[in-house]
Amino acid sequence: MESVLFANIKKLYANELYSCVIPAASLLSTLLQNERNVATPEMEYQVLLFSGNAHYYERNYRLATKQYEAALLMRKTMLRFKNTQIVSIEITHEQFSELETRYRLAKCYRELGEDHKAISTLHALPLKTRTPKVNMLLAQLCHYGQNVDNAEAVAAYKEVLGDCPMALAAIEALLMLGVDGIEVNSLVVNASTVPKHIDWLSNWIKAHAQLYGRDHLEASKTFQAINDTTKFHQNSYLLTLIGKSLYYYGRYMQAQQYLETALMVNPHNTDALMPLAVVYEYNQKLPELDKLAAQIGNIKELNSEHWFVVAESCYAAGQIVKAISFAKKAIELDERNIEAQLLRGRICLQLKQGVEAISYFRAAQCIASYRFEVYKGLYHCYVNRKRRDEAQAMCALAVRYFRNSPRSYVMFARVLLHSSNPLAKKSAKKFLAKALEIDEHYAVAVALMADVCQANGETQEASAMLKKQVLSFPNPSYFSMLGDLRRTARDLDGALEYYTIALSLEPNDRHALKGVKALTRGGDKQDQDTSLMISRLRDEEWQIDEEAEESSSHDEDDSDTYSEPFWQDLESEVIN
Repeated sequence: MESVLFANIKKLYANELYSCVIPAASLLSTLLQNERNVATPEMEYQVLLFSGNAHYYERNYRLATKQYEAALLMRKTMLRFKNTQIVSIEITHEQFSELETRYRLAKCYRELGEDHKAISTLHALPLKTRTPKVNMLLAQLCHYGQNVDNAEAVAAYKEVLGDCPMALAAIEALLMLGVDGIEVNSLVVNASTVPKHIDWLSNWIKAHAQLYGRDHLEASKTFQAINDTTKFHQNSYLLTLIGKSLYYYGRYMQAQQYLETALMVNPHNTDALMPLAVVYEYNQKLPELDKLAAQIGNIKELNSEHWFVVAESCYAAGQIVKAISFAKKAIELDERNIEAQLLRGRICLQLKQGVEAISYFRAAQCIASYRFEVYKGLYHCYVNRKRRDEAQAMCALAVRYFRNSPRSYVMFARVLLHSSNPLAKKSAKKFLAKALEIDEHYAVAVALMADVCQANGETQEASAMLKKQVLSFPNPSYFSMLGDLRRTARDLDGALEYYTIALSLEPNDRHALKGVKALTRGGDKQDQDTSLMISRLRDEEWQIDEEAEESSSHDEDDSDTYSEPFWQDLESEVIN
């Protein structure tokens, strides 16, 4: 009976009828335990592996681990007694080798959230016998798992590249872990199995090194060069990388175009989903965001990216409770979902839950220290909690990390402008000038510089700068600010002309409407709340920014915030 049942289990397994293998193997296992005179170690060993692999394919990971553990223990016993049948079994069934069994057991442990067991299972394999897939799994466990060991992750990723130089995920992971791009390129070029005609790969490595090195605009240009000069033109994955680079830099309109195109080329591209949802919110494209979320409703099995898009849609619509619930679901499915962590941090900031907000932004920092939003979020957390030194340090850190991003200089300039120290306010203009040197059309920097110039009585300089900007970018906020300047100069006709242009571009521009209303009252008195025109220019990133800074700077006990000359070393380091 046992031989007939065993033969049928083999046939079921060969035909991949794994759900049928499981009960048959269970019956045979019981039979062998009750009839020890007919049981042989070879048969018991194979039954355990047939059963373990069947459970593995059916995703019964807990049951699979029990079978694999028992099989490995029996294999060890058979080797101790020099059972020669092990070799023939592993030749007949390639999937029955110790390496394959340990690999699958480790994957089961990972699925069950037992990373330490998965790592120890793989460690039992000698270094020389580890295949690329074993090294890749070990690297990912050490990189992303509960027991983070970046040094071992780097070593394992390098082993993968030594055998498979086109393992792009391993390349990206090494660069994410801070390995120098030149070193990674050398590993690929010097690999024994390096393929021919991969000149583009060096640029691919360079672009990812720039991306994770916080040089996001240059990364977008390098990815764009690959798109323009190779036959990978309009590849969905490549378009996504360009879009994400621009999104990280803060150019949301351009990012939206690339990410939308990436999804048009491949509607199932989940890598593009989350950044596109965020830029839709930043660009106030709420109907498009709702449509994106509605499409997800047709998907039966939602992953972390899908839940985040729904959360982002709810957040943009002001449905905070739902946004929290869906963002939580996204994080539960993938703790490394950086966008979900940032969204939860933003929501906590909005709800004045400072401690919780800090925890989410810190979690995001551990995952993606190359994202500016991490430092921006932490800065606002510390401002709200009046932790001045930490707020200052976070701004300084952002400037040092993001030297090629105008956003870091603008954030630091805002800190200085809220200082009571006149020298700090003077230095703020230098940081704004640096931001405009990097990107002369960065809207928030332009508006804030115009405001600073007006506050210093340099109205002609402010007016000239805004007029230059509207020639290329007819931003309604710029026209509103020009109207303010003309109103200050008692040129009421000129002010009305600029306000009218602003309203023609954006009929609901609140500042332009307020300016026209002021003109009808006589225009001889500036509104008190126009002292900082930047607050009238909608922050294209977070609407909570100005509220946080204003509440901090107007607090009676906080009048001397940032009064120490802490900025001077930074100024000499990055400006002079």
